[in-house]
Amino acid sequence: MQIQHPAIVSVAHAIRSRREASGHSQEEFAAVVGLDRAYYSHVERGRYNITLSVLFRIARGLQCAPGELMPALDALTNLPERSKAPRRPRKPA
Repeated sequence: MQIQHPAIVSVAHAIRSRREASGHSQEEFAAVVGLDRAYYSHVERGRYNITLSVLFRIARGLQCAPGELMPALDALTNLPERSKAPRRPRKPA
């Protein structure tokens, strides 16, 4: 299994902490925000690098600003230079 960047894990921990404080189970909260429970479980464990759209849905469900789930600036070091998916070469015109 791939190790995720500490910043992603930090977001995951913030999400889990707020969800637990709200009193929702993972299953309940996933249903509230319209996500599959298994997918949401991976999100809380920092296994997925979620999209902004998913982050916004989760933040709305937690009734907080998305920025409140973000890590501190000093955690944003050694980020990958590019996404894992290589770009497709352009077809000649």
